[in-house]
Amino acid sequence: MPNLNTRILEFVNNAVGYYHPLDIVFLVATSSITLAFVAALVGFYFGIYVPWKEKGEERMKKKHDAVFIFGSVFATYVVVAIVKALIAYPRPFNTLTDLHVLINLPNDYSFPSGHAALTMALATAVYFFRKRLGALLFAFAFVVGIARIYVGVHYPLDVGVGFLLGYGIPKLLGHFFIKKETLKLQ
Repeated sequence: MPNLNTRILEFVNNAVGYYHPLDIVFLVATSSITLAFVAALVGFYFGIYVPWKEKGEERMKKKHDAVFIFGSVFATYVVVAIVKALIAYPRPFNTLTDLHVLINLPNDYSFPSGHAALTMALATAVYFFRKRLGALLFAFAFVVGIARIYVGVHYPLDVGVGFLLGYGIPKLLGHFFIKKETLKLQ
């Protein structure tokens, strides 16, 4: 009998093909191109647009914010890569036979989800400085996490742990690198 992790994956993945627009939405959400585009927009906003509007010391503070955001995402990437190598848990399509895999098969390990971790890290770090944009990015991260399960390349636990790492690493780094009043995630 499959465990709860597998049963949830199969339940979500069994919807593939029944509603074509949903397939397309999740394919776009999980695409590396989409993730790179969102990261580039956030990078432009925090790295160029926001500092450009400021002068002197305030401009340097805004550049510091941008470095913190992308440093948090990079640190999350490193931790996820290390955990993936240490745990070496196979992808669901390597162990389950009846999955509907909608994307090219990744050749790395499943646990934890890098997509979930990186989108959550971006959302968390941005939320420290721009609450509304951070909230939108949290919604995007959630859609990406569900998409990774839907397209058949991650178990729910992979996504959940990815979300925890993506939230926890920027939060931890924030305690060392940004002011306490900025850190309050409400």
